[in-house]
Amino acid sequence: MASINKKKIADSVIEEIKRMIGSGELKDGDKLPNQNEFAAHLGVSRTSLREALSALTRIGVIEQRPGYGTVIRSRVPALYADHITPPLMSDREATIELTEARRVIEVGAAELSAQNATAEQIEEMRILIDGMAQAVKEDRINDYIEKDLAFHFLIAKASHNRFLFHLFVTLRGFMEQYMRESFHLLPWTLDRSLKFHHHIFRALRDRNRVKAVSEMKKHILDIQKVVEAYCGGLSGDATPKREESPSSLNGIPPVGRVPS
Repeated sequence: MASINKKKIADSVIEEIKRMIGSGELKDGDKLPNQNEFAAHLGVSRTSLREALSALTRIGVIEQRPGYGTVIRSRVPALYADHITPPLMSDREATIELTEARRVIEVGAAELSAQNATAEQIEEMRILIDGMAQAVKEDRINDYIEKDLAFHFLIAKASHNRFLFHLFVTLRGFMEQYMRESFHLLPWTLDRSLKFHHHIFRALRDRNRVKAVSEMKKHILDIQKVVEAYCGGLSGDATPKREESPSSLNGIPPVGRVPS
C-alpha cells in the first residue's frame, strides 16, 4: 500500500482502496487493517478514513462486521464509477440519474417478482408493509427507512434473477443515502411513500405483473417529481411542509395509513 497525499483526504482513501482491489492486493472477503493502523499507513486522520469507509459501505463495496472488522464485500461496478458524495438532495442531476436507474432495474424486478415470488416472500413483504405503516403512525423515520429498503431488497430477491439482483445491490447504498436525506428533509413524503408501497404490494400479492410494473413505475416517477419540486424550491421558499398536503406535486392527494 502506498502512502497517499493528504490534500484529497477521503477521496484519496477511496481511490487507494480502488487501486488495491484493481491490482488484486485486496480481494473479496479480505479484511482491512484496523482503523488506527490503516489511517496511520495512509497518512490520514481516522475521521477522513471513516468518511471514506462510510461512502464505500453505502455502495456495497465493504461491509462492517461487528466483532470482526471491515471486509471487502464485492468488486461491484459502482466502485469504478465517479464517486458521488452527499447530499444527494441538493444534487438534482445525481438524484434524477438515481431514479432513472431505479426505474430500469426495479420495474423489471417488480414484474419478475409478481411471477416468481414464493408465498413466504409475499408474507415477508406483508409484514414489512405493516411495519412501515406502524413506523409512519409513530413517526419513526429511521425505522421506516430500514423497512422501506428491506421491502425493495426483497422484491429484487424475489425476482429470482441473480443478475438483476446484483444490479439492485449496487444501487442500495445510494438509495439509503437518498432516503435518509429526503425523509428527514421532507417528512410529509412518508405518508405518500406508504401509499405507493401498499399499491405495489397488492399487485405482487395478486400476481398481477402488469399492475406491479405500473405501480412501481408510478412510485419511482413520483420520487423524481418530489426531487424536482424540492430542487426548484431551493432558491425560494417553495418546499412544502408536512401539514401543507402537497398534492400539487403530481395530482396525488396526501394519504393516511392504507390497510393491507
